[in-house]
Amino acid sequence: MNNLFTEIIGQHTAKLILSSAIASGKTAPAYLFTSTTEGVGKTKTALVFASYISASTDLLQIHPQGDNSSIGVEKVREIITFVSTSPIEGERKVVILHECDSITPAAANALLKTLEEPGKGVFILITSQPQNILATIKSRCQIVPFSQLFPDEVKTILESYKISLHQDILKLCSVSPGRAIAFHKLLNSIPESILDQLQVPPLDIITALEVSNWTSKQDKQTQALLLTYLQTSWWKKTKNTGSLAKFNQARKQLCFSVSPRNIWDTLLMP
Repeated sequence: MNNLFTEIIGQHTAKLILSSAIASGKTAPAYLFTSTTEGVGKTKTALVFASYISASTDLLQIHPQGDNSSIGVEKVREIITFVSTSPIEGERKVVILHECDSITPAAANALLKTLEEPGKGVFILITSQPQNILATIKSRCQIVPFSQLFPDEVKTILESYKISLHQDILKLCSVSPGRAIAFHKLLNSIPESILDQLQVPPLDIITALEVSNWTSKQDKQTQALLLTYLQTSWWKKTKNTGSLAKFNQARKQLCFSVSPRNIWDTLLMP
């Protein structure tokens, strides 16, 4: 039955659970796709699973939004409206909540009521932070565990995307092909002039301000990846222990929505 998910590398347990549900025609009202490592195939598997149980016109995907990158009450209201109407083509609708650990407390309570009476909706909640999910929400979902991939599986996935990364970058990815792909996209999106300036910590104020001006305009996820990349890259070259504290502080400030320009100015100033 796992041949339903041939495009998914690894994840035998998850594929077995979902293939069995499809084969029996008995899908649960809600699933929690969970792992402790991001980028191991949860989203791709969710989309494949959804394609077997619902038409694309009956699929709603919810992502974190706003400065706080959260899922708020207004998004849950959108979900409620969506599942309250009949499917357009099939018998069921599917709702995929990406990074469901980012849901606000008020939204979580509203979602809980919907999970108790899902109607003709099937919910797929995706998280890489299972410890942040309310126990009451977990109890209403069938848990679908996703494991860390083996290095050869990661290599197979990256080769399928024709991606080749330096070994140092691969080490940053914690055996996560999704993270590796994100780093690949990041490094290819940085203008060459900025990338050259990021090889070492800025040595003068003008360079620091120029780099800060570019980095602070990127989205939150890109900035988080940049912090990880630069911390590892610069530490290897400088062994400056003082910079580690600055990176940790920048990461915390990014989580608490401090002005990005202030974060990068403080981090990059010589």
